[in-house]
Amino acid sequence: MELGERKQKILTAVIDAYIRTGEPVGSKALVEMLDNAVSSATIRNEMAELSAMGYLEQPHTSAGRIPTAKAFRLYIDRLMHRQALSEADRKDIDSLLSSASGDPERLIEEASQALAQTTGCAAVTTTPAGQAAYIRRIEVLRASSRMVALLLMTGSGVLRTRVCRFDRDVGDETLERLSKALSAGFGGAELTEVSLPRVQSLMAALGEDGLLCAPALTAFYELVQESAEAEVRLSGQLNLLRHPDYDPGRARDLLDFLARRELLAGLLSAMPRGLRVVLGSESERPELDGSSLIVTRYTLGGHPDGSIGIIGPVRMNYAAAIPRLEYFAKAVGKLLDEIIRDGDDPPPAGPGNPPR
Repeated sequence: MELGERKQKILTAVIDAYIRTGEPVGSKALVEMLDNAVSSATIRNEMAELSAMGYLEQPHTSAGRIPTAKAFRLYIDRLMHRQALSEADRKDIDSLLSSASGDPERLIEEASQALAQTTGCAAVTTTPAGQAAYIRRIEVLRASSRMVALLLMTGSGVLRTRVCRFDRDVGDETLERLSKALSAGFGGAELTEVSLPRVQSLMAALGEDGLLCAPALTAFYELVQESAEAEVRLSGQLNLLRHPDYDPGRARDLLDFLARRELLAGLLSAMPRGLRVVLGSESERPELDGSSLIVTRYTLGGHPDGSIGIIGPVRMNYAAAIPRLEYFAKAVGKLLDEIIRDGDDPPPAGPGNPPR
């Protein structure tokens, strides 16, 4: 049933007041909020109808009403008036992120911490994947006569290293051959294209050096698998304990869920593109009952890539939080693009090296 204009105004006022105070809202307070344009008796009748429609509920014996999850969904989708982010707020966010602008992984970590700090909620971000997930550079660096460090840089500027040990001394000529073979075989390749059969084929192509180089090839494959998986960064979990909306049991269940990063990563990866607000049971995770997840994607090279979001109580100031989150996503994507432009160019297009 479509809500009339007056019901929409009353419901919006109830939700705005409840977000601000956390207390049930009565007709007298609404009369003042609506500038005495509607009588107290009319507001009571409208609130009774809104309750019958499932938008309001009356806790205990209180005379006031509080909004239901159905009401919050309508509010977010149609009734809410977003608060514009001020120029000062935008400059503060840019300043918080600028110190980490040269390091993609540090940038993601700083973004998560800054978002939690400025929203008073828990913040979650994931490292770049998707469109930027290709191998930009591979290096083999000698550490000792039997030990080398492998360096792998992805298209998003993420740098990973791993040390591996050989069974016997390895000469410079063998290491140079290994390094050239890795760069020729996998430079510019999508991370998802690096399979065990391809690594085994490269080991065979190295001939008598293949078995000797097996530890380094294994380390390379493991580095690629790590880089292909988006990592979850979580900050501000203790902020949730400051919200009166969470009783000890609910807070414990939520914090236990957030500590299981693989579950959180699965929830984020299943989200459709674009800004999403998931209310309580909509997530189909009982630990998130009474909580909201607002999530969007930051872009890399013009394409949606990693996720960035906040988790807090359903009674959240969405009108302020959503524009802030969107600006964070925009700022992170812009800084990551700058990192990529400042880095080395990927190998030229050719067989096995798709153009970027």
